[in-house]
Amino acid sequence: MAHLRNISPGSAAILSAVIAAIRPRGHGFDHPIDDDVLAELDRIVALMPPMLRLGFPLGLRVLEWGPPLLRAMPSRMSRMPPDKAIGYCQSLLESRIAPLRTLMVGVRALIYIAFYQHPEVLRTMNVRWDERMNETIRLRAETLDRARYGYPR
Repeated sequence: MAHLRNISPGSAAILSAVIAAIRPRGHGFDHPIDDDVLAELDRIVALMPPMLRLGFPLGLRVLEWGPPLLRAMPSRMSRMPPDKAIGYCQSLLESRIAPLRTLMVGVRALIYIAFYQHPEVLRTMNVRWDERMNETIRLRAETLDRARYGYPR
């Protein structure tokens, strides 16, 4: 695991379990990038507003201790087998308890942001932002061509 500056070891263990449970798999997405996703989440946490940055570890503890306290399951989130962890996360996404549902949606969104911006995932999806940027610059330059279009219009 990479050196994390903004996430405690306990929070990192919980996040690692959640990442392993909910990150996309199959269809070319089986890259071994969980540590990279965790490192990106560590960077994102530093950019959160202060109140959210303080509450984030508490929310992770709710995810960790939710199975024994809320679902009468015998183990914490980080110690569940993968299939049980996936089911637990899915049950939170469908929970009737709005704060639990919102917590899981938020954590999932952060994980997906970190996952889908990883270079290996972008290559898998055939997304080439650098080429798109160059094309956009070229197209903008063409529209500002004074000799061709006149300036100002």
